[in-house]
Amino acid sequence: MVSTYALVYTASAAYNGGVLAPNGDIHFVPYAANRGQKVSAAGVVSTYSLVYTASGAYWGGVLAPNGDIHFVPASANRGQKISAAGVVSTYSLVYTAGIAYTGGVLAPNGDIYFVPYFADRGQKVSASGVVSTYSLVYTGSSVYNGGVLAPNGDIHFVPYSANRGQKISASGVVSTYSLAYTASLASV
Repeated sequence: MVSTYALVYTASAAYNGGVLAPNGDIHFVPYAANRGQKVSAAGVVSTYSLVYTASGAYWGGVLAPNGDIHFVPASANRGQKISAAGVVSTYSLVYTAGIAYTGGVLAPNGDIYFVPYFADRGQKVSASGVVSTYSLVYTGSSVYNGGVLAPNGDIHFVPYSANRGQKISASGVVSTYSLAYTASLASV
């Protein structure tokens, strides 16, 4: 059955992605919203205060093993997360840029890797909460949009306008590979 439900907060380009919390709540990822919004496991829609808001702030989110939800920084100059207990907080990022990352992937070791879009370096949050950067083999303009964890533990970035694939092995080695098909992005 297809149905609709009322939102408590609406705005143009308000949210970009969502994350399922361990308690069954669905949290929308704030892109241009100035309030957080979630749908409870019972279907109740509510809002909550965010610590940091900005236009184009976050693009996608990742659930960490400890139950924290990390919003992936697109143009935000600080990280923002929601703890398993529902507390919203921010943390320092090592690298920021306009539309730096689009999505993130949880590695088997608990590290969260942000997917580079315009970023010229990788950035990750370790399972213990330490933010660090690492070198990418290939960078460009609007190169990857999203990522996937392979069964062998490798993380593959999904090519958006990239002309080569890029992955991070389970041991943390970044490499590229040839793609069977590539195409230019007509406009961003």
